[in-house]
Amino acid sequence: MYFILIFFLSWIWFYKKADKSRIQELYGVVVYTCLLAIWTDLIMVHYQLWSYHGLPQSDYSIPLLLGFGIYPVVAYLFIQGAPLHWLGVMKRTLVWTFFSVIFEWVTLITGHIEHHKWWNLGLSLGADILIFLSIWAVYLYYRPAYVAKA
Repeated sequence: MYFILIFFLSWIWFYKKADKSRIQELYGVVVYTCLLAIWTDLIMVHYQLWSYHGLPQSDYSIPLLLGFGIYPVVAYLFIQGAPLHWLGVMKRTLVWTFFSVIFEWVTLITGHIEHHKWWNLGLSLGADILIFLSIWAVYLYYRPAYVAKA
């Protein structure tokens, strides 16, 4: 139930906060993030670095809920307000990473996710920083195709 609630809350957050006039411009980031989320979750589940709990077939149902729920919403909202200069994006990345790690910590202490082997919140923090920076890099790469130069 926890992950289903997160899925619906994510999309409610999107409908309230997203600049929907930029959907065409930011669509690539959403697709990239969905694929990245599913790919990383399935790899991590395969290597048993973490596991999800709370739904039938949790190894697959929860990554799909996250991959089409919170991850694309977070990517869209992260990038819609991201500055184009390096220092600003680093600050934004650190703030969003902080909230991502807090979300994972809450999910961990409530028993909806469990870390295995050598995986821990510190590695999640590093991975989240890389993920947010990769979202920004993907956006910068294809942005010129959608935004006219002044």
